Amino acid sequence: MEWLAASLFAAGYFGKSHIIWYDSDRPDPSLEQTVKKVVRSGEPIFLYRCGGRAMPLPQGYYWRMMTEHPSSRIYQLEIKDGE
Repeated sequence: MEWLAASLFAAGYFGKSHIIWYDSDRPDPSLEQTVKKVVRSGEPIFLYRCGGRAMPLPQGYYWRMMTEHPSSRIYQLEIKDGE
């Protein structure tokens, strides 16, 4: 995950961030609670998609694929515009 750390540093962010390893074939309900908790902290959240699809989110949020990474499996949690 050196690439992700380098991206955060390049953006001038040196605080705490979170990465979730999510397997849609074996979803873990506790991850949803973790995401809700971290969202309130305002810290960046990233997801590495191990299965076929990204983790579902509460209304008002979406996973933005980080196209800069060649795997097409890394996403950043974003707030939908206007919500």
